[in-house]
Amino acid sequence: MATKTTHYSFGRILLQIALGAMLAVSGIWALQGGGDAGAAALRNILENSTIETIIVISYGVIELLTGIFLILKLFIGDRFGVFGNVIMIITMIVWIIAIILIDFIGKNGIINHSSNFNFLRWVYDFSYHLIVLGAIIYLND
Repeated sequence: MATKTTHYSFGRILLQIALGAMLAVSGIWALQGGGDAGAAALRNILENSTIETIIVISYGVIELLTGIFLILKLFIGDRFGVFGNVIMIITMIVWIIAIILIDFIGKNGIINHSSNFNFLRWVYDFSYHLIVLGAIIYLND
């Protein structure tokens, strides 16, 4: 049986390491009660519900695993198969929800912003969220 060999460009390797490290750290932070935009979006949806902690911790574990899998994939190849793709898709869906909730309809979003709204800050945060989403989509091959 032939083995599929994948050659990555230097830019893709850097992107995969950066996204893997960011997601792993974000997952650890979510497990510690903090987290990134995805965890914040989940907390926003499930505000003060009994299931909030369970969902955010579950997402933290998924983020941590996604980050670890992305980095390990550079060294051992795609040994995780469908499981690796499924957790990437879950992470992507939560990031899309985060973009909608935080960047558009959240308290500092473009639609429901306060009187001290900073448009440049919004563009910066929105761009950051799109970069992460784009990297997740690009690396989920």
